Amino acid sequence: MYTFRALSFLSAMLLVGLGGASTTTVGLETEEGSRSVQVPLDECHQMGEFDVYGVFISKTCRLFTGVGCTGRTTLLQPGQHSSSEAVNIDSLFCYP
Repeated sequence: MYTFRALSFLSAMLLVGLGGASTTTVGLETEEGSRSVQVPLDECHQMGEFDVYGVFISKTCRLFTGVGCTGRTTLLQPGQHSSSEAVNIDSLFCYP
C-alpha cells in the first residue's frame, strides 16, 4: 500500500516537472546590454524589443516584426544570431 502511494506521488511529481518545461530562455543583445527572457513554447509571445543586435535561442523560434506574430518573419535554428544593423522583434513563437 505504501509503495503504491510512493509511486503515485513520484509519478505526480514527474508530471509537474515535465509541465514546468514548457518555456525556453531567449537571450537578447541591445544597445543597453544583454538580458534573458523566459518565453512559453508553442504559443505567440509579445516581446516589444527594438534595436536588437543579437539573439541567442536554444529552441527553434520564429521571430516577427508585428504584434501577435504578424508581419515579416524569420525562422531561426538554435544558436547565436547577430546582425550589424538593429532589428525589431515585436513577437516570437518558439517550437517545442
